[in-house]
Amino acid sequence: MKKEIGKMFYRGGIFHHTKNYSNFVERFSGYTDKKIINIGSGGHDQIKNAINIDPYRAGENTIKAFGENMPFEGGTIDLALCIAVLEHVKEPEKIVQEIKRVLKNDGEIYVEIPFLQPFHAAPDDYQRWTLPGLKYLLRDFDELDSGVAGGPGSTLAWIMIETSQIIFKNKILSNISKNITKILVFPFKYLDRFLVKKPDAYKVASAVYFHGRKLTK
Repeated sequence: MKKEIGKMFYRGGIFHHTKNYSNFVERFSGYTDKKIINIGSGGHDQIKNAINIDPYRAGENTIKAFGENMPFEGGTIDLALCIAVLEHVKEPEKIVQEIKRVLKNDGEIYVEIPFLQPFHAAPDDYQRWTLPGLKYLLRDFDELDSGVAGGPGSTLAWIMIETSQIIFKNKILSNISKNITKILVFPFKYLDRFLVKKPDAYKVASAVYFHGRKLTK
């Protein structure tokens, strides 16, 4: 019972404070004949036919490697996914350039990255991007689409939860405060179903995304 209740508070659970509205899984579900890599996947099979790249795991569909140095020949990948990864590396430009190297001409890149999110180490946390900042980071790619992945509701809920934890030094009281706040604010994420469509949603977005194509010279 305790385990089942715990699931309700973690990612995907009803009381988890964020929800992704970019629908990237559905966006690429039809790429069944493409060679796809998912950089920094954490070993999760988000895209069924993707090759997962993770520096700390290896397995049937996962290659143990860093995104800055991937074991692929140049110009061999159709699509590179990089979801909530670049904030955790010191030099994200190196991963971007490595993606550019391995992509085929007209190959595609899809990146999601945080804007207004509290600190979350995995194993560390270094930076945030605005939507224009993300576009500049990926300026060597032709933009196909960009926008808000996590909306203002998720931003507000997450910040309130983190704030509730720092009120108490006692770990037990901090966790109680966190979970009570999660119960109170989790509905905010559902407001994003409408808010992410607003023209100015990127100004207070929890996360933003960019879908682009490798420019050929």
